[in-house]
Order: sequence, then C-alpha cells, then structure tokens
Amino acid sequence: MEHPQLKNLYEQVVAGNFKWDRWGLLSVLSDYVLYYTDGQILEIGCGESSIHLSKLAEKYNRKCFHVEFSKSGVQNMKNTKGYFGKNSEVFNMKSDEFFERLEVKMARQPKIALAFIDGDHTFEQAKRDYINTHKYVVNNGFIFLHDTYPPDESWTVPEKCGGVYKIRRQMELDNQEMMFTFTRSAFDVGLTMIQKRE
Repeated sequence: MEHPQLKNLYEQVVAGNFKWDRWGLLSVLSDYVLYYTDGQILEIGCGESSIHLSKLAEKYNRKCFHVEFSKSGVQNMKNTKGYFGKNSEVFNMKSDEFFERLEVKMARQPKIALAFIDGDHTFEQAKRDYINTHKYVVNNGFIFLHDTYPPDESWTVPEKCGGVYKIRRQMELDNQEMMFTFTRSAFDVGLTMIQKRE
C-alpha cells in the first residue's frame, strides 16, 4: 500500500514543483550534469531525493544505483509508485558492503557521472563514502554531499547533520577539487557540489 505523504511528493516532482528549500536545486543541477556527462547515477541514502534521481535516470537512460541500509525504509519506498524507476537498482545494505561488492566484482564497476551522498552522518562514515564514491566517478563528474552547512551547533548531532560539514571544511582547506556549497537549500542544511578534476 502506498504511503499518502510519499505519493504526494512523487506527484509534486512529476508536476515540476521542485521547491528550492527541498531537492529542487539537486534536481536542476543533476539534470545539467547528466546532460553533459556520460555515466551512471549513485545515491547513498535513499529518500525523497530518490524520486528526482530516478526520474533523471529515465530521462537520460542511465542506471541509478540506490544504496540504503534501512529495510523498512526501502520497503516503504518500493511500495510507493515513483520512488524507484525502471532504471533503478536498489541495494538494501550498508554503503561499505556495497563498495566491497564492487571491489570483488571488477567487471561490474560502474562509471558514475553523478553521485549523491546522504547516508550515515558521522564524519568517519561520510568521509569513507566520499572516498569510495570518488574512485568510480568519471573525470569532470560530480559528487553532491548533503548536510554540509548546519544552521547552528545543535544541528551537528548524528540524527541531524552530524559531522558531514567537517568534510566540506577539510576540502575547502585542501583546495584539491572544484566545489561550491549552497547554504540555503536541501532542507536548509547545505548541499555541496564537487567536480572531480582530471
């Protein structure tokens, strides 16, 4: 049975009501990336963003790999029309396990044009997700990180933004990648866009 609130989100996306305070910016920027960049889509941590990425996977005929640990979360999304599309492949496991499987099955390694990371919010895990993802992203491809600009210190607990903002700070100091953080987007907690340099 479809969850009524989830169904409403799907209908908003299909109607083009992206809403800048939610995932509108991710959706528009991802459309731009996929228009110019060959490769697949990877999402770590599923939710409302999955609707946008699934639709873009169909629009550009790309595979979209969704990785989500929560069994009940995946079940709810699978039972709701539109969360996952015909080009979606869902992996109900921890991201570390997903990347271990990719390492073992070398022939199956995807070339990623666009990745969105919004999984575990601890600094250590989010950084591991970023490093693991980076290996598979094509040159000039993009990685988006969520929760990179918490409004205040109360948002730095694991159930909110956690330590993801520390990755953004570290990368700004390193100046190794081209990046920009949109502070007023994606639920007002920051969306950082990183382009992998050649």
